[in-house]
Amino acid sequence: MGFAMAASVTLSGLTRRFAGAPRPAIEGLDLVVAAGETVVLVGPSGCGKSTTLRLVAGLDRPDSGTIAIGDRDVSRVPPQDRDVAMVFQGYALYPHLRVRDILAFPLKMRGVARAERRNRVAATAELLAITELLDRRPSELSGGEQQRVAMGRAIVRRPEVFLFDEPLSNLDAALRSVLRVEVGKLLSTLEATALYVTHDQTEAMTLGHRVAVLRAGRLEQIDTPRRIYEAPASTFVASFFGTPPMNLLDAARHGEKVRVGGVTVASPPTDSGRLVCGIRPEHLGLVGDDHRGSALTGTVASIELHGAESHVTVAVPGGGVRLKVAGFAPPSPGDRVRLAFPPEALHWFDATSERRL
Repeated sequence: MGFAMAASVTLSGLTRRFAGAPRPAIEGLDLVVAAGETVVLVGPSGCGKSTTLRLVAGLDRPDSGTIAIGDRDVSRVPPQDRDVAMVFQGYALYPHLRVRDILAFPLKMRGVARAERRNRVAATAELLAITELLDRRPSELSGGEQQRVAMGRAIVRRPEVFLFDEPLSNLDAALRSVLRVEVGKLLSTLEATALYVTHDQTEAMTLGHRVAVLRAGRLEQIDTPRRIYEAPASTFVASFFGTPPMNLLDAARHGEKVRVGGVTVASPPTDSGRLVCGIRPEHLGLVGDDHRGSALTGTVASIELHGAESHVTVAVPGGGVRLKVAGFAPPSPGDRVRLAFPPEALHWFDATSERRL
């Protein structure tokens, strides 16, 4: 059930200002989503994710810049004349209709013949494994089932572009984990173009061919999930992705060396004066006093138990770092510990620009 009509989405210099706001909600955004690609928009609240989606959907208009779907400029085209379908955080299902009628409704509004409506509803229900729900009403469905119906209402139209606005955020953690995998399989099966907004970094890493990180209305970085994690373009991106996120410590240059967290390491090849050193929690390991390599020394401040692993926060000179320890036997708060790390695992950023070196 691939989408032969899937189209690219091109945003050029997109800017949207709201009256009374201290800054634009979106400013000079350039973004290209290839036909059949899923790009996930992530970032903190207020960064412009949902505003971008609303602009593409036609629910709002940009102050400047253009929006193209395929080769067609739709910047001033009404939403009903754009071939897009949107799935919202709220399910917005008609409470008095049965599921089959909810799925058929957008087709009926577009004048699709009854036989074709019936075939499309059946195919969509089978795709989403909700065939047995077709004669139920929304009040008879669980949250996960309602979200499947909401997605089905979008899928049945076979649009050029799908827009997802935090569709799983109302679900509990266990169900969100299940549906996250199902949505990924669904998008792959449909071969559809999709812009997906989420606060959840796991959703972003799982669903996106590429991830676009927004900060205060501007694009901070766009890349594959692996590159976003392994080579963050800024301290902002580094601290946004990862559980726990990357540890960031101020570093002081001393000639050919850099002092960070109480230890001395080789200086990165840069003329930058002020540096920030980053290291992922999984690259820190507890070692004994006999360890001969570089090691941070500090005091255990707190412990978070997560079952298969524990997250340990250690106070070191210049700040605190977190690391992952297997199982339920981490050191105790107040213990003095040494933390080793491979030098090649260090990330370096300019402290002034916050950009990766």
